[in-house]
Amino acid sequence: MKIILAVVVLLIFFSGIGFAADDDFKKTDANNDGKISKQEYIDAIVKSFDVIDRDKNGFLTRSELQSIDKKEAITFMKKQDANRDSKISGQEFTIAAEKRFKFLDKNNDGFIDQKEWDDIKSGIDSKSSKATPVSPLFIITF
Repeated sequence: MKIILAVVVLLIFFSGIGFAADDDFKKTDANNDGKISKQEYIDAIVKSFDVIDRDKNGFLTRSELQSIDKKEAITFMKKQDANRDSKISGQEFTIAAEKRFKFLDKNNDGFIDQKEWDDIKSGIDSKSSKATPVSPLFIITF
């Protein structure tokens, strides 16, 4: 009985993750055409910037980033803080998003389709079957 209960709990947990990934895709696909354009992705990233920027000063600090993902915040800050002022501006965040879009668009067709989205949400690079170097936090945050 305990084994059956454990299996049911795991199934519910993993199906919830799948639905969350699908929901994020639908939120990002603003025109509901089944694919995410670069502009749709950038628009969603700008919204996520506003959510992460808790003090609404137009910059993301290390602590704001760490409140979402401690491990990735330091790496992200080092890579994306172009002017080395210890904060990420909206422009720096958008430039990072453009780089991520290019990385995530595995078939280079200018769109992220459902399979590419599912691969990045699961942390798998479909070309090499290796974990992607992109944190799910920095893919998008709703």
